[in-house]
This record gives sequence, C-alpha cells and structure tokens, in this order.
Amino acid sequence: MYISYEEQEKRLLARQADKTKAWKLSSADWAERKYWNDYQEAYGDALSRCSTNEAPWYIVPANRKWYRSLLVARTLVSTLRPYKKEWQARLVKRGERELARIEKLQQVGDNPVEAKPLLRS
Repeated sequence: MYISYEEQEKRLLARQADKTKAWKLSSADWAERKYWNDYQEAYGDALSRCSTNEAPWYIVPANRKWYRSLLVARTLVSTLRPYKKEWQARLVKRGERELARIEKLQQVGDNPVEAKPLLRS
C-alpha cells in the first residue's frame, strides 16, 4: 500500500486528535518521517527486486481507502479467477465425500451433528 507523505501526516494528526485512535500512534511514526525519502527508495528497490512474473508485487495507491479497497479486490479477483474451475471441482468432491459420511452416520443411527468426524481418506 502506498500513501503519500501528506496523507500520512493527515492520518497521524487525525489519530492524535481522536483519543479513541491514539492507541494506533507511536512516537516513532513522527520521528521516522525524516527518513521518508530513504524509505521510498527502499520501497522501490524491494518492489523492483522481489516482484516476478510468478509472484508479482503491486503498488496500491492508498490515499483514498475506498479506492485502495477496490484495487485490492479487483487484483485478487483477476489473479484468482483462472483457478475457479479447479476450486469448484475440489469443492464438489469435498461436498460429495461429506454427504456420503453423513449418510453413513445416519444409516447407523448416529446424529451427524453430534458425531465425531470420520478419519479422512
């Protein structure tokens, strides 16, 4: 998540002013701001050195929380969508196994709600 220097200051001041959010504060938040440029450089280095095609990193602008949340959701959906059919197939198989177990429990007269789970195959 990336927030601007100005937005960070705005949020810190808001937390300072609201006693119910003061627990989120640390004096280090203010002290470390003098190293902002160094942190931004390290942030850029980490992204450029660690992001790969197999494990990409994303810069998410976070000054506006609603927009940040939208981008994170869109990124997750687009990243995970290719696996949907595989997950659905696994969930169907799991459901079939569990229904068969419940049926077995019911046939021997056990209450499936109170019964202990059978060992997984």
